[in-house]
Amino acid sequence: MLIYALVIFIVTLLWLGLLLYARSRQRHIRDLPPMTGTWPSISVIVPAMNEEETIEPAMRSLLALDYPDIEIIAVNDRSTDRTGEILDRLATEHPGRLRVIHVTDLPAGWLGKCNALSVAARHARGEWILFTDADVVFEPDAIRIAATFAVSGRADHIVLFPRMLWGDPVEAALLAFFAMALTIGFRMWRVESQSLRAFVGIGAFNMIRRELYEGFGGHAPLRLEVADDMKLGYLAKKHGGRSMAVLSGGKVRVRWRMGTVDTIRGLERSGFAGIDFNWPKTIASIVLCAVLMLGEYALLIVPAAPIVHLLALASIGLIIVIYAAESRSGGFPWWAGILHPVACVLFIYAFARSAIVTSIRGGLSWRGTFYSIAELRRGTVR
Repeated sequence: MLIYALVIFIVTLLWLGLLLYARSRQRHIRDLPPMTGTWPSISVIVPAMNEEETIEPAMRSLLALDYPDIEIIAVNDRSTDRTGEILDRLATEHPGRLRVIHVTDLPAGWLGKCNALSVAARHARGEWILFTDADVVFEPDAIRIAATFAVSGRADHIVLFPRMLWGDPVEAALLAFFAMALTIGFRMWRVESQSLRAFVGIGAFNMIRRELYEGFGGHAPLRLEVADDMKLGYLAKKHGGRSMAVLSGGKVRVRWRMGTVDTIRGLERSGFAGIDFNWPKTIASIVLCAVLMLGEYALLIVPAAPIVHLLALASIGLIIVIYAAESRSGGFPWWAGILHPVACVLFIYAFARSAIVTSIRGGLSWRGTFYSIAELRRGTVR
């Protein structure tokens, strides 16, 4: 038991070290370099399906962007609510600033969002294309900041990490845990290296040089990718592009899901697909998470030598420090670490349920269309 407690303490210490190292290497908008070139033209593409509750504030923030050469293309992707109507009204209010494309049919072998992005990209004229979501709110200078980093840093693909908004404490802890898992799992400290094992893409802000995007076929190779945003970043690097990730400091904001239950549903929907429907990886992730992320709490309540309880308490203290460190970059509350065991259990539940339900059904439903696991695996980018 002492060895187990010591292993947990060392793993937690490594977790803290990796996170601090990743954050020290990550760019922040406060490190904005001077602009060293001309402003490139940018096309902003927003896919929307049944987004009537969030689409107007998101689009108005885009329409208020302060950038010299920009076009905004919104895609109404087969919506059955007022999304298309709202977009058409905004386009009438802002002639020449907003263009709306209505997609009425989904071609076979495509996910709806990927098809919508592909359709819009074919109409875009910008040197750069920014893919964003229909619930993301921008500050007026957000695009200028991204373009400055991209041009001055000679990047070909740039991500602005959004400030994740939350509504209740458990949701905040879940989002913080998820953000840290992505940071370490995808080696965010090496995003600017040539390593194909370190890549990034965020649906809220994925901006790519048009020449590079068209060079690897646009969204065609991503047509069946559930995690199309992450895989766009992978393709950018695979085809010789340089990626860059910047913490937006609140210049880009999004509420990913509405509350704890909805956040769990979101993880259930994309969790198994996000690791390519791989059962061994799923089981290994769940077991490691349970053994190494929850073991310190179990050690506190079992009879053991004082040194074991001391190491367990030290590990729990480190976890709270880890969440507090993450709060500085992610906008999460410093006290979210107190809820770490709750977040960890819910995370395990969501991923386990995602794998079980998806396997039983033989696939998943995405925006009203069912896709088999076999079909999605054939469309996985490698």
